[in-house]
Amino acid sequence: MSEKDHTGQSRYRFPALEAILDISIAAEFLRQQVDKTCSPLGINGGQYAILRLLKRAYPDGMSRTEIVKNLIEKTTDVTRQIDGLEQKGLAERIRIQEDRRLSLARITQAGMEVMEQVDPLFMAMLAEISNSINEDECREVSTLCKKIYTPK
Repeated sequence: MSEKDHTGQSRYRFPALEAILDISIAAEFLRQQVDKTCSPLGINGGQYAILRLLKRAYPDGMSRTEIVKNLIEKTTDVTRQIDGLEQKGLAERIRIQEDRRLSLARITQAGMEVMEQVDPLFMAMLAEISNSINEDECREVSTLCKKIYTPK
């Protein structure tokens, strides 16, 4: 939602600023949609992202460092998120025999079941988003975003 004046012109002097603000607003909206989608299953979007990684790594599990490295949204509260998943029985910590200080997080069977339940909810969320932006527009947004974060 960029701010426009009464003539429909941007209120920002720099188009890049307007783009950054609009991308940030859209990203926050999508984060809220993911949280809303996950909430009936008792998890938040951050926990969903961690479970998604742990499901891919199953049965081996992942260290906290590996999880942080693979998350799209870098966050400082990964340990707290894993603690929450562990308290809900959706993940477990496994101590490494060679180094008792190191632990791996691993998805549990209950966590796998939650991931199966969340799939149809996500498909419904994607269908809702598709009402606002079509496939070609999605590709265009992706292309433009990649231009921003891909090194030249």
